[in-house]
Amino acid sequence: MSIRMFRRFLAEACSGMVKNGLMTVASLFVVTSCLFIFGVFMVITMNINYLGEQLVNECQIQVYITKDAGIQAVSDTIKQIPNVSGITFETGEETFAKFKEGLSEEELASFAGLPTDVISDSFKITLEDIALSEDVVAAIEGIPGVESIENKQDVMSMVNNITRMIRHISIWIVIIFALISLFIISNTIKLTVHNRGREINIMKYVGATDAYIRWPFIIEGILVGILAAVVSFFISQLAYMGIMSAIEGNSSLGALIKLKSFSEMWQRLLISYLLLGAFIGAFGSAISVRRYLKV
Repeated sequence: MSIRMFRRFLAEACSGMVKNGLMTVASLFVVTSCLFIFGVFMVITMNINYLGEQLVNECQIQVYITKDAGIQAVSDTIKQIPNVSGITFETGEETFAKFKEGLSEEELASFAGLPTDVISDSFKITLEDIALSEDVVAAIEGIPGVESIENKQDVMSMVNNITRMIRHISIWIVIIFALISLFIISNTIKLTVHNRGREINIMKYVGATDAYIRWPFIIEGILVGILAAVVSFFISQLAYMGIMSAIEGNSSLGALIKLKSFSEMWQRLLISYLLLGAFIGAFGSAISVRRYLKV
């Protein structure tokens, strides 16, 4: 297709959208609604994955070391173990202070008089794959200077299984809803094309080729899809920012729920909207116009 021909088809597509304004608005409304609901599931999926990452980071292996252990030597050795993604050092005083933060005054009274270094210094280790934590523990146990290891394997396994299950379910929900959206939108576009069936038949009878008739409708469908994608994106942004503001405004709810910031999601969300909107518009138009070319 030459640039000149593309410009002609684009002009005809824009003209068709204006001439059939009511059907264009109807298609735009349906596409926008479906894309927005698709985006809701997509945002939920991304936040579930984000929540899973947070839980995984909290499920750390804590390695307590002896007083005479070389901190740097132990740290360097642990870093070389496969599947270790991060390591932070924490003094016994810091660990003890954090422990006491969650206690009442009566409970704190029972710890009065204890030295601040009652707990050994330790390393907190995060893993790339929490399912392999036992292998990491086995490797750490052989390091000189390691006193004991606290490994929440049961919690890690539970978090890993739940996160994996939720991801699979979310992916299938997104796929299924994308197919449902495609079906609904295709039928809506069929109504638009049906409304212009006579125009297509006349063009066919005067000798226009199938490609010449089809391309303006395909480009029109793509334009409707892209416009709907942009509208859906801004609606999603406003809705998400409103939800985040409401959660952050409630101190108790804000401490419990940590959502992914919109700045971390907008590119993926916008690209998904644009690709899905353009594909659905083009596919729906191509399928719908095909029956009127059989004259």
